[in-house]
Amino acid sequence: MNLTYRSGVDLDDLQLNECTIRGASKQDGSKWWNLWFYVNRTFDGKPELFAVPVNPNGPFLPEGRGGKTWGLNRTSEDIWQVSPSINFESFVDPQGKEVAENTPNVRKIELWHQTPTIINVPSNEPWQK
Repeated sequence: MNLTYRSGVDLDDLQLNECTIRGASKQDGSKWWNLWFYVNRTFDGKPELFAVPVNPNGPFLPEGRGGKTWGLNRTSEDIWQVSPSINFESFVDPQGKEVAENTPNVRKIELWHQTPTIINVPSNEPWQK
């Protein structure tokens, strides 16, 4: 799957299959980058905004500053690859509504699972350093 990169966009302005990368931090001063992307969910096709911590120019980190952190590396001039695949899961009741894990009669479903390539990335983004 290709995600089209948009620099400096408000999250509410992301269109379907678009993404951006923004800084994130904790009160303890730790900082990292989050990849935000707007895509259709796997199980019902509804669009949703997701975010995962990424490690630009680096490998997957099982326990990065933002928690589990995906590797993000340049494959050509304006193309970047996420690794490994990103998998979001949730719990739904028999009517298909998302619910808490401890709700009776729930099943775990896949919300989204892909290994995205990010295209049209300009070469001067601050997270690339």
